Order: sequence, then structure tokens, then C-alpha cells
Amino acid sequence: MEVRPRVLVRGLGASTFTWRRIAPELARTHRVIALDLKGFGRSDKPRDRHYGAADQAALVAAFLRKRNLENVTLVGHSFGGTVALLTALRLKREPQRIARLVIMDAPALWQNFGSTAELVRAPALPEAAVLATPPEFMARILLRFVSAPGRKIPEADIEGYAAPFRDVDARHAFIATAQAILDDNARRMGRSYGNIRQPTLLIWCRNDEIVPLRTGRQLAQRLPKARLAVLRGCNHLPQDEAPTALLETLRPFLSR
Repeated sequence: MEVRPRVLVRGLGASTFTWRRIAPELARTHRVIALDLKGFGRSDKPRDRHYGAADQAALVAAFLRKRNLENVTLVGHSFGGTVALLTALRLKREPQRIARLVIMDAPALWQNFGSTAELVRAPALPEAAVLATPPEFMARILLRFVSAPGRKIPEADIEGYAAPFRDVDARHAFIATAQAILDDNARRMGRSYGNIRQPTLLIWCRNDEIVPLRTGRQLAQRLPKARLAVLRGCNHLPQDEAPTALLETLRPFLSR
């Protein structure tokens, strides 16, 4: 029986640690490869500005080619979801590479980031603030920001998300990626998504305050072979907040 690979691409500020609650279950039936994108986790962290979704998609495409991976299910969460979509577009002339997509709570269309955008774009200030923040405190703030109100975050989770930020270059990568997300945030985003022909499962947290559900609904209209599944009980981090519901949603799609 063919073992079809599932390649997992995490979001901003995360590492492969983010998949710990669902990867073992997915690996029961398929090969699972969790990627640390450039600048995060155990990947290289050069001090350049090439941290946009298109930059990362080029690297993911190169990875799939180098490993000669075919019939891949590419799973992307948040920023990783945008990267997954752009990877599919980059590989549209190699349709054997990616068989299907799973896109979770991805900022893949224009949205109003409000005052947050001005703070992140301020010259030198964001990186100086991040460099001065202890990794555990930074992880605690980020997890509270992306989690549903009132969720108790285990200390082990805080430590797991904090660990990569002990590398100073990872903090540069975090800010460079956040700024790239804002730079890419234009109303023309998504014009090419109609060229993505892979079956696509969109998964959104109903109460996502980071990337609202309306983005998921708009994506479902733009992608020719997409359907949208909505999860309750989570904000922006379903793999942590609702792993059981997430797995139940994934299984039927991945078993096809």
C-alpha cells in the first residue's frame, strides 16, 4: 500500500512542537513530516528580510523536489496556510507533488490589522522589544493572544513554544515574518487562488479573533475544490485548543 506523505507547515512564532497533539495520530496511517520554516525551530535563521510567504513557499517547493515527494497532503496553519497555498501555485506544473491541501485559519486574503500594523512596522522598536523579552514571557503572551479567553495554558506548552526563542536570531525571524505578513497584506491577495486545483479542506475556528471566519468563507468561494469546516471551542490554535475535534475533521478528508 502506498504511504502518502503529510507535510505539516506551522504558523508564525511556532515550531514543529505545535503539532505534538495530532502528529502521532496522523502517523498511524501515513508518513508525517513536520517542517520548521526558515527562521523557526531548528531551521537556519539568517539575518535577512526574505521571510515572506512567497519566500517560504519557494523553500517548501524545493524541499518537496529534493526529497522527491509526491502525492503529498500539505497541511498549513495560519501563516503556514498561506505558504501552503503559494506552494501549490508554485508547483502547479508538477501536479504529482501535492494531492490535496488542508488550510487552517490562514491570513491568505486581505484583512484590516488595525493599530497592530503600525506597531509592528515601527522602525527598530518591535525587534528591540522582542529582544528584551524573556522567551517564556513572550510565549505566554503569544499563547494568550491566540487562545480562546479563559483557556488555561499548561506550563509545558509555554516552555515548548518558548524554547526556540532562546536563539536571538529566531526573534529577528519572528519580527521579519510579522512585517512580511503586513507587507503582503494587499487587496490583490488571492487573485491566483482559482488556479489551485487540488481538493482543499479549510478548517476555521468559529471565534477566531486573529483571522476571522469570513476569511475562510471567502477562501471557500475562491478555491475551485474547497469546502469549509468550522470548529467550536477555539480561537486561532485548533491543534492545541481542540485537537480531538480537529482530528475528527481531518480523518475523512485524509482517508480519501
